[in-house]
Amino acid sequence: MEIAALRNAEWGSYRHAYKAYNFFATYTSDRPLIQAHMQLRPSANARDASLAGLRLQLSGEKTRLDIAVDAMGRVSLPMLKQAYDEDAVLRLNRPQGQFYFSGRYSIKEREDGIYDVAELRSACEQLISAQRESGYRIRLIGKKCAGIKFIYALNDNKNDSKIAISFRDAVQLPRDLPVSETTPFEDDSMGKYRVALYKFSDWPATGKIIATSKPLAIGTLYD
Repeated sequence: MEIAALRNAEWGSYRHAYKAYNFFATYTSDRPLIQAHMQLRPSANARDASLAGLRLQLSGEKTRLDIAVDAMGRVSLPMLKQAYDEDAVLRLNRPQGQFYFSGRYSIKEREDGIYDVAELRSACEQLISAQRESGYRIRLIGKKCAGIKFIYALNDNKNDSKIAISFRDAVQLPRDLPVSETTPFEDDSMGKYRVALYKFSDWPATGKIIATSKPLAIGTLYD
């Protein structure tokens, strides 16, 4: 899911962020099932830094804007000519060096929570091809799409927040996807989440995933 990006502790320059955001967007323009975000991740020396309450502010001579940060640390950067021209500054409400900006591809979430499995397979192929073209060709040599990860928050009281996500087809009754506590990405930079895994080889090739519980993000599994 990761996109190659410069690992600055903070991006002070909006122009820097603007150019990087446009770079990543190039690889989603013809891949309609995936999206690209900039993502704030804890630095190596601040692994326990919390995303809770994290805010990003864009400030310039005439620019004042709060930019939303979602529960995965992802940011949809606005494309603002005025902020670019004055090279506005991006600031976090955290001490410098606790977080760095990178990029993240993910599969687009559906508002109705219904995912055709054939479309999920196509989305996985779109995502791995975008990664290869944007900087990870060598790292992904020999890799192929093996499944989809539906990522949920890691709650302390799991009995109060059961994840409802299942596979359904025309033949059998709905079956829940297996859920585990794990690191959902290619490294442990974001810590652990609950991950509902749809592994292609374990399920029929046709059907739907019904995510009654809305995921924070949807990623991919390669092997």
